[in-house]
This record gives sequence, structure tokens and C-alpha cells, in this order.
Amino acid sequence: MKEADLVTAKPQNLQAHEVSDEDLVRRSRAGEPAALALLYERHAPRLLGYLRRVLRNHEEAEDVLQDTFMRIFEGRGNYAERGRFRSWLYTIATRKAMDCIRNQTRRTELLMQNVDCITPLHDPWQQSADRQLLERVDAVLQTLPPEYVTAFHLRIREEFRYAEISAMCGDSEGTLRSRIHHTLKKIHQALALDAVLQTRASRSST
Repeated sequence: MKEADLVTAKPQNLQAHEVSDEDLVRRSRAGEPAALALLYERHAPRLLGYLRRVLRNHEEAEDVLQDTFMRIFEGRGNYAERGRFRSWLYTIATRKAMDCIRNQTRRTELLMQNVDCITPLHDPWQQSADRQLLERVDAVLQTLPPEYVTAFHLRIREEFRYAEISAMCGDSEGTLRSRIHHTLKKIHQALALDAVLQTRASRSST
């Protein structure tokens, strides 16, 4: 099933507010395209935003998104219905994103052997009213390892619990807390430095 199929498979006889994610998973695996379309409609936009921030590449984020929903449709992976569907969805997407990052690293290493510099990737997250602040935060995130950035987005932006993130990434809660604390500390230090520099600049201009 392609993305176009997900979009055009309009849910019929399915009331979005009445059907749980878990029931939709069962229906999609039983061969009901409309059920998968409704799952896609519910979760794809936010999941795509998360993948864009982690991967920093729109096309790869789209690919991971589609692969994730195809895995659900084809019934691959173990889904315990006593858990939250959203956690399971992000677990699949996060692991696929980490595979992409590892591939990106290998490609970058090969490119570095043949070029003097690499142009930074465009970040779609910069489309915000408070662009200057987000750009500064993003600049800090670019200096950190991928596992720190992923933990930050899952906890701060997607608001998953530490236990859920631990299950997704395979790291202990203590390790995740340490990574997020380190990331927030770096962000606060950068913002504080900016504030000092702006104050000095304003004083020198008067």
C-alpha cells in the first residue's frame, strides 16, 4: 500500500472518535484499508514532524514514515495491545530513523574523503513564529550526538514518559535522564551567552 492509497482510502463506517487505535490495528491487519488510513490520518502529521527534526532530511523522513506504516499494515513486529499504540508506533519509527542516521554517517564519511566541505542540511523545523530562539536551540542540537537529540525530542516535544522512551531506544531511564539533562544544560548555556552578548552589544551602541 502506497501513500496515495492511504490518503484515498477514506474511512467508511468508521467514526474516528469511537474507534480506538488498537481496534484499528486489528482491522488493518485483517485487510481493511480504511482502518490503516484512519491510523495514518491520526498519527502521520505529528510523527512526520518528529522524524524531520531527528533526521534533518525531508525525503528520508517521508520514507521512514511510509516504512513504519507499511510494517503495521503487513503485521510485522510484535504489538502488545496492553501498551499504547502511539508508543509502539514511535518505537518502530525511532529505530528506523536510527538506521538512517547510521547510513547518513557512513555516507558523510565517504563524502568527506572527496570534498572539502559539506553544506548543512536545511531544517524544516525553523518555520516558527519564534524562529530566532528555535534556530539557536537547533544550533545546539546539531553539536550533540543523535541519541541525545532523539531523547530530547521524544521527551520534550513528544512528551513520552521515560519508561516509554527507554523501550523505544533500548537505553536505561537513568541514561536518558542524563542525556536530556545534558542537552537542556547546553541549551540554557547557549541562551545565557546570547543574552550576555546582546546586552554588551546594546551598551556599546549607546
